[in-house]
Amino acid sequence: MTQPIELILAKLPDAKKSGTGWSACCPAHDDQQPSLSITEGDDGRVLLKCHGGCSIEEICEAMGLKPTDLFVLSTSTVLPAGREKQEYRGHANGQKGNGQPQIVATYDYRDERGELLFQVVRYDPKDFRQRRPKPGGGWVWSVKGVRVVPYRLPELLARPDDPVFVVEGEKDVDNLGRIGVLATCNAGGAGKWTAEHAAFLGGRRVYATRDNDDSGLRHIEQVAHSLQGNAEWVRIVELPGLHAKGDVSDWLAAGGTKQDLMRLAEASPIWTPAASASGPVLTCLADVEPRPISWLWPERVPMGRISLLVGRPGEGKSFLTTDMAARVTTGTPWPDGSECPKGSVILISAEDDPGDTIRPRLDAHYADLHRVHLLSAVVRVDSEGRYERMVTLADLDAIEAALERLPDCRLIIVDPVGSFLGGRTDAHRDNEVRAVLAPIAKLAEKHGPAVLVVAHRRKSPGSIADDLALGSRAFTGIARAVWHLTRDKEDRSRRLLLPGKNNLAEEGEGLAFSIIGQPPHISWERDLVTMSANEALAAENSNRGERKAGPGATARNQAAEWLRELLASGPMETAKVKEEAKAAGYAWRTLHRAKDELGVKPYRREFSGPWYWQLPSDSTCQVVSEHERLASWHDSEKLAKNAALEPGTIGTCQDDSTWHDSPSEPEDRVQVTI
Repeated sequence: MTQPIELILAKLPDAKKSGTGWSACCPAHDDQQPSLSITEGDDGRVLLKCHGGCSIEEICEAMGLKPTDLFVLSTSTVLPAGREKQEYRGHANGQKGNGQPQIVATYDYRDERGELLFQVVRYDPKDFRQRRPKPGGGWVWSVKGVRVVPYRLPELLARPDDPVFVVEGEKDVDNLGRIGVLATCNAGGAGKWTAEHAAFLGGRRVYATRDNDDSGLRHIEQVAHSLQGNAEWVRIVELPGLHAKGDVSDWLAAGGTKQDLMRLAEASPIWTPAASASGPVLTCLADVEPRPISWLWPERVPMGRISLLVGRPGEGKSFLTTDMAARVTTGTPWPDGSECPKGSVILISAEDDPGDTIRPRLDAHYADLHRVHLLSAVVRVDSEGRYERMVTLADLDAIEAALERLPDCRLIIVDPVGSFLGGRTDAHRDNEVRAVLAPIAKLAEKHGPAVLVVAHRRKSPGSIADDLALGSRAFTGIARAVWHLTRDKEDRSRRLLLPGKNNLAEEGEGLAFSIIGQPPHISWERDLVTMSANEALAAENSNRGERKAGPGATARNQAAEWLRELLASGPMETAKVKEEAKAAGYAWRTLHRAKDELGVKPYRREFSGPWYWQLPSDSTCQVVSEHERLASWHDSEKLAKNAALEPGTIGTCQDDSTWHDSPSEPEDRVQVTI
């Protein structure tokens, strides 16, 4: 049985011995100098360390492996079907092998001018990897960011009038080429065909020939779907006599000829979507590969999904989307310090003028304007000629074409969504809204960008913030994450970005910012906001007079007392505070509110060091209600001093100057705090 170290070294042809291990160029990033350290543990497992910061998962994915491949499997381990480990065979030429896979073929993918873009490498035992040429010589074992083209593109372009066979692998293309048949495929095998490949077959006659297995059928139907409306026509060719998992190369090896192939191809009916709709499509979840969620803004805005931003007009929604666009185009970290992937942004906006509003705001936020693209209209042709009209979300072909032209697009902003539903869509009907948004969600999943939909908030009152998005509940239903933008009722210049629902992560913390300067731009606060959108809505709906608080206020006061005792002896690292709070049974959100109540200010002793919590140095007493009736009297400090009250004293304060040691009613009870 092949050992993990042998498997890894076979995947890294440039690996060289270094001390007790090996070093190699990391396949997960463009590594000019070997930065990957490889060692073998006492138990046979492989230890990988990329000094450029790539994770184990990223390194394994770049090699076509899983993290479990780094470990030795015991004899009792049962692997899923198709994953059985094989002992390495000898060389393809019959020579004795050295226990490692051998390169038996390479397939060049070239652009229109014949220049090499990347190469697919085939190994024995059967395995594939991809690499691109390194400037100055050598190879980079990664094709991340390399342009996608079909195999043998120059030959396709040189024979524009010939029909094209689309098959599953490069070996099949080459074997068909040997008998004079023009063919192509995509790198990576079944399931990797994209609209970028299909674009090169516009107006062509296409024969799609599938391998004799389920994945081959799914692949060739994916090809046919992508070519619908693009190619002149598509015919799916069924080859007779193929064994299970057989392909066109097997058919040719069994005696098939060019004449036989063309006769079968011409007899095949033209494919239509209805031709493949012969029954239910069932997917066994045991065959589905689990994958982690990809985030544009970690835990807040997912990639390949729709997120919703809700707020009243004038709250700063467009400023917020401008700030987000600027960060994406430059790769600037998010306000909470998390990493932001760099890429292009498509902006679908109706309310702001590009010249006097959108461009100046992007400039004020230091966006890379070459990566921001405004999609405002589409060109259509009918019997009356060519005309241009405003884009809507129903223009899927135009939006997808824009994504194909911008393969690095990371974010699509629709601001506001009500302007782009189309004139025939009733925004208050769930089925009509879903009919527009569901295809956009599929498009996002296919191409990968995050879609941020901006919606106005209804004026009518409510108790659930997510229900206040203007129009149908389908807006919040189809979104995977919802965020609410509102003004701080205590400081109108301060905006609060507060969490609503989140289907893909835990409910996160909110953030706060102000719009300052000239030209105006966003200034973010460092501290997180512990209030949720529902809590902000409750505060907004409440009367300004006194009200009796519920159990939550008591819990917060208890947490405040506990926190004051914890920090009484001096500052403590935030991580340690969190650990102690968990052990004491306090929720982190509750403790954050207690922190705010006590006036605890986080700080760092060093620029890159850990955060600490510390009680405020000013020991002035304040009178605070135990039941969330925060004292608003201007003389509360004077009262506390004049009465010589100590922190922790409980009594009743009925006005600005009267203090009673014995509270008369529980709801009147107040407590002196630091």
